[in-house]
Amino acid sequence: MKYGFENLREEQFPRMLVLEITNVCNYRCVHCPYTEIAKRDDYQPEFMDRELYEKIANETAVFKDTIFRFVCDGEPMMHPDFLWMIKYAKQKGISPVCVTTNGYFLTEDIAREMIECECDLIEVSLDAFSEETYKKIRVGGDFNRVVDNTLNLIKIRNFSKKKSKIIVSAIDQPLAKDELSEFKKYWEDRADGVVIRTLTSIGGMVQGDNKTLSKVNVGNRWPCPLLWQRLFINAAGFAEFCVDDWLDESIVGNLKTQNIADVWKSSAYDKLRHFHLQNEFTRMEKCGKCLDWPARAWDYNYFTALEKVFC
Repeated sequence: MKYGFENLREEQFPRMLVLEITNVCNYRCVHCPYTEIAKRDDYQPEFMDRELYEKIANETAVFKDTIFRFVCDGEPMMHPDFLWMIKYAKQKGISPVCVTTNGYFLTEDIAREMIECECDLIEVSLDAFSEETYKKIRVGGDFNRVVDNTLNLIKIRNFSKKKSKIIVSAIDQPLAKDELSEFKKYWEDRADGVVIRTLTSIGGMVQGDNKTLSKVNVGNRWPCPLLWQRLFINAAGFAEFCVDDWLDESIVGNLKTQNIADVWKSSAYDKLRHFHLQNEFTRMEKCGKCLDWPARAWDYNYFTALEKVFC
């Protein structure tokens, strides 16, 4: 199997930064660990502070074409400085700036400001075509509100003639499987793209698509592309090598005291990559017990989706 190493530049910096600016969410989705995480005695709501965010954005601005992606363990729009963060990144010349949101807080005013500052990509996670299914999957959400918000966002972008791209996404899971064709047909005529993702267990914390993933023989396991492509930064400023790490078991640095580039090029990080290249996955506890590695493909991922949208 080709892993695509020949297409990777000599990396001085991650091709993608995955930013968790908050670990707080207003939804309780069935495919997400947040419901259980929020019940833990050691759970602490976190909101990334401005000083740390500025440090991260300022360093990223030096490295052109790095994907600056707001996503992960919380809903980004619940951060009180969310709009300021988007505008700051764009003022620094970072591109593309990408936001993944559940769409609940995507009001007309916020939509206009995001479009006006030309946030490069706005992804709304819908996960259902019908209100009935949406209520089962996105517990605590409001289907009609989010659909209206998304359609209004598209109208605002179209009227303004700004360059922002808008996509919608869904996870291929049992509750939604019968609706995915309708979902794609409806939104392909309206949005700039539709992304359908594989259901994973997120480290065994939710009921993933074990039947599909188990079809891949563990003896044929490939190195995880995340180690060469992405760095996850949580709301407290810790750098982690796994974007599915909800328990902070993959910390490789502290960006309050270190630079992103230094963490990315560190000997400790290179050791992780070496273990993967040598098929020594059990040398790392987090990777050794990973159930979702078959979903981490080299030939189709978020980079591929972006290429299709921006081509």
